[in-house]
Amino acid sequence: MPKQVPEKMLKELPKFEQNALIELWEIDLRHIYSSLDPTKKGELLRFHNGLSQGHKNLVWQGNEYQAYPIQAEGFEVSGQGPSNRPSLVMSNLYGIVTAIVSEFGQGVGAKVTRHQVYAQFLDAVNFPEGNVNADPFAGTPSYYIVEQLKSLNDEIASFELSLPAETDNARIPLLMITSDVCIWQYRSAQCGYTGEAVADEYDRPTTDLKKDRCSHCIQGCKLRFGNDVALPFGGFPSTTQYGN
Repeated sequence: MPKQVPEKMLKELPKFEQNALIELWEIDLRHIYSSLDPTKKGELLRFHNGLSQGHKNLVWQGNEYQAYPIQAEGFEVSGQGPSNRPSLVMSNLYGIVTAIVSEFGQGVGAKVTRHQVYAQFLDAVNFPEGNVNADPFAGTPSYYIVEQLKSLNDEIASFELSLPAETDNARIPLLMITSDVCIWQYRSAQCGYTGEAVADEYDRPTTDLKKDRCSHCIQGCKLRFGNDVALPFGGFPSTTQYGN
């Protein structure tokens, strides 16, 4: 389905001197659970590369976008061959990105929205004297999914993006067979445990929900469900790593 470009943006394209075209980014982690606290999910983060806007936050459609070093490349539109994989690069100043990816599965599966809008259509609150041209509908959104964390160091983090409906090189989910390790996420639907805190990742007793983590071993399963019931253990004790 072709992307619908707002009429006001189309009128700007032929102009010899165009207004600044700004990229606003949304990174949605609200569906990803924390690896540190099973009751916590991620947040919706909003950024824009504020280098050309005086390092000031911007407001678009009533939402504030934080000025933060962020850029992307590799956006191509083609009707032939496999879809391209754009890269999203962010500053890792003060380890901000490191903290996020370490807690929320390296950001994989996060929903990324790229808004392109000309500066003259931003909300009136961005301008000292207001803005009669403000238009919350004069932007073009594009949607992506974080496919993988490509690189991470003290300075930058780089993510590979893919289209939500991408099907090239699609992988069919398979069940990993392990003999003594449960592959289910603790307190997930597959795990089935919803009770009080029991033990930490070393099977040491605890009543603190924040320290309550499964060891992913049979003992961890027994501590929560008992010794005389069928366990929802996500491993296969009768197998070995060689399949014998």
